[in-house]
Amino acid sequence: MRKLAAMIALVALVVGSPASAKGLNNLQAGVTGLLTFWADPVWSAVDPPESFDDMFGAPVTPHVVGFFQGTLLMVYRVTMGAFDVAMFPLWVFPTLSPEPRFDFAEDSQVEYE
Repeated sequence: MRKLAAMIALVALVVGSPASAKGLNNLQAGVTGLLTFWADPVWSAVDPPESFDDMFGAPVTPHVVGFFQGTLLMVYRVTMGAFDVAMFPLWVFPTLSPEPRFDFAEDSQVEYE
């Protein structure tokens, strides 16, 4: 129970804190990526990228390909989010996580490179 409370407190601290230092920036970007990865396949299937509009079978194919593209993006987001969280004390690394589809903390100023 203590581990769960510590994890919730860490997530609340990271999401609610301003990311002014490079290390906190990476930590906040990584935690946000780990919390929002599940939305990528669904979001890409519902609203595929505009570059998919010219595909063969345009009414249906962009949504199917968007689902698979979102699944690959989900794997990338989880991997880079975990790397950002693991390496946040070494602030020399740039933020590797992709920009999230939505933010939990709307007033956060995370810098993505």
